[in-house]
Amino acid sequence: MLKSEQRNSQEKIFSLFNSAKNAELYNRLEKLFSGMEIFLPVHLHKLLSFILRKTNKRMKLKIQILIFTSIISFCVQAQNDKCSKFNFTILTEKEIPDEIKVKGNLLIAKKWTDKNGENVLIVSRNGPIEETGAEVEFSGYERYAELFGEQYIKHGDNYKLLWDIYDVERNCPFDLWIGLLPNSTSITDLDNDGITETTLIYKLACRSDISPSKMKILMYENSVKMGLRGIMSMRGEENYKKVEFEPNMSKVDTTGLNEFEQILALSGRYENEKDFNGMPSVFLRFAKKQWMKYIEKDEFEQL
Repeated sequence: MLKSEQRNSQEKIFSLFNSAKNAELYNRLEKLFSGMEIFLPVHLHKLLSFILRKTNKRMKLKIQILIFTSIISFCVQAQNDKCSKFNFTILTEKEIPDEIKVKGNLLIAKKWTDKNGENVLIVSRNGPIEETGAEVEFSGYERYAELFGEQYIKHGDNYKLLWDIYDVERNCPFDLWIGLLPNSTSITDLDNDGITETTLIYKLACRSDISPSKMKILMYENSVKMGLRGIMSMRGEENYKKVEFEPNMSKVDTTGLNEFEQILALSGRYENEKDFNGMPSVFLRFAKKQWMKYIEKDEFEQL
């Protein structure tokens, strides 16, 4: 339910209250509120009950209406999010159509159907590979690794490329990594238009210490690309559970911070949300939720 729809619902109920002002409506809402323990934590329900006991009857009813419509909005949104995920089939390398060539070692392959028809997603990795000749930036042994992602749509008997990505971590003399985060790839229809969104979440690292990895969330609807790009966590998990934590680095004021404080400020944050301008708001809401879910999952891995 959109905020405007929620506000309209509340206004309609308030209007009904102001015109009717009858005991039947009041009694119905009393019963509805008495059952809200199923939605609210016990301590919150007790607090709200205490407030309502200290409030006059007219104001009490308005508070109950506001709570009730807000909870309905939350439940509808939660149900929509739950129902927006598409069923897909995991493919083995042998099950991938012959005309689709896997560019590296297969990480994941999925097949599903939406309004566009049959879709196939392939993600693979190549490396580690030793840097040679002019590609060497430093002295000594350096390596690189590549990540490939492609989505195809079946047209007749052929598969047409819808989009592809290529990313690489280069010139690494230390512990090298590029790859998907476990169980992070999702196929959704968040805007309920019958066309799926594909979301990949992966990290890149070249490190010899406990510095965090880079993380990218890339979302596609058709060939339109949206992304959040930033740094994984250097903090304790409790820092991200605080309501005031702002993951968007472009909204954080770093004026007056020293070099170490600026590095710490980047921790757990993405650069900006520009890719989502003009797109359905549910896309950014989903991407931010995924960002907050995975910034703590920076295991120390190497190729």
